[in-house]
Amino acid sequence: MNADVMIVGAGPAGSSIALRLARVGVDVALLERSRFPRTKVCGEYLSPGAIAALRDLRCADAVLSGAHRLRRVSLAAFGSDPVLLTLPGDGALSLSRATLDNALRDAALSCGAREVHGAFLHAVDEGEMLRVAFRDADGADQSSRVRVLIGADGAWSTVAARCGLAGAQGRGGRWAVGGHLRGASSRSDDTLEMCIGAGGYYARNPLGDEITNAMLVMPRPVAGDEAADAIVDELSAGRLRFEASRLEKRVAVGPLRYEPARLVAGRVMLTGDAAGMLDPFVGQGVAIALESSSAGADAALALLAGQRASHVARALGRARRELVLPRRILAAAVDLVIRTPLMRARAARSVRRDPAVAETVLAAIAGAAPAARALSPALLARLLA
Repeated sequence: MNADVMIVGAGPAGSSIALRLARVGVDVALLERSRFPRTKVCGEYLSPGAIAALRDLRCADAVLSGAHRLRRVSLAAFGSDPVLLTLPGDGALSLSRATLDNALRDAALSCGAREVHGAFLHAVDEGEMLRVAFRDADGADQSSRVRVLIGADGAWSTVAARCGLAGAQGRGGRWAVGGHLRGASSRSDDTLEMCIGAGGYYARNPLGDEITNAMLVMPRPVAGDEAADAIVDELSAGRLRFEASRLEKRVAVGPLRYEPARLVAGRVMLTGDAAGMLDPFVGQGVAIALESSSAGADAALALLAGQRASHVARALGRARRELVLPRRILAAAVDLVIRTPLMRARAARSVRRDPAVAETVLAAIAGAAPAARALSPALLARLLA
C-alpha cells in the first residue's frame, strides 16, 4: 500500500491533518496501532479555542454531539476556601477522549483517508519517496512508499526518535495520576473543581452521566494511593480525597515535558504532542493539536509540492511559535507564582478580594481569552498587589 502522506497516530493531531488533506484530494494513510474507540483519559477538556478549531474543521456538530457543558470553575488555592469563577461566553466543554478521537478519525475516513492498523518501525529515504516499515495488526512486517511522513504519535514520538528529529530530553516535568471517577460528588455538574498547592494541583472535570475526570498532577511520581489521598486532602483543605477505589480507566503518566530537536527533516515532519508539550496546567494540548492542523496541512502540501524542507521548517516553526509561545509564557508565569511564597500569598489574597482578576487569568488559562491578556502589566499588578 502506497500513499502521498502517511500519518502515524490517529489522535486529534493526526486525524485533523488527515481530514484537511483528504478534503483537498491528497491520498492519506492513517497508521494507528490501537483499535478505536480507545481508552485515553487525559485531555478531556475542550477550551473555546478547541471548539472554534473543530468548527473550522467543519466537523463540530458530529464531534461535539455528546459533549458536556462547563460554565464555572471552583478554584481553591493554597488551602483557601473555594472561589467560584465563571467562564466567559458559553463556557467550555468536556468530552471523553474515546469519543473525541473516534469521531475525528471517522470524520477523516469519511473524507477519504485510509486507516492502517499497525505500529511504526522506521523509514528509509529513497530519494523521491520514503519507504515506511511498520508491523501490522497480525504481527507481520509491512512497508509502504510515501512522499511525506507525519509523526502525530505523541510525546516521546517514535517517528521523531527514529527519523532524526528527537532532542535530548531532560528529567524535569510534572507527573499525573488519575482516571474516571464514577459517582463522584461534585460541587455542580457544570463546574470544574481545581485545588492548587505549592507542589501541584488536583482537578475534577465532570463528563456527565455521573462520571468525572479526576487528575492529580505533581512534580514527581506519587508513591501509592495513600500518598495520593494525603496530597489531595491537603490541596483541598480536607474537602476531597483521591478515591482510588472508584477510579476507572486509571492512568499514570510522566514526566509531562517533551520537546523535539526539529519539526521537519527531509520528508518527515511532526505535529501535536510529538512537536512539543506544554505544562498540563494550561490544559491546551487538544486545542493546540486542533488549531495547528491548518499549518500542519500546509506544511505537508508544501513538501508534496517539492518545497525545500528548510523553508517548510521555518514556516511551520513560525506558525507553531505564534500559537504556543503566549501559552508557554503564561504557564511559566503561573508556575512562578505557585512556587514563590510571597507571590503565592499575594495572589491568593487578590483572588479572594477581587474574583474578576482571577476570572481574567482563568479565561486565558482555559483558552477562552488571549494569553497575552493575562500577562498585561496592569493585571499582574492587581493580581500581586
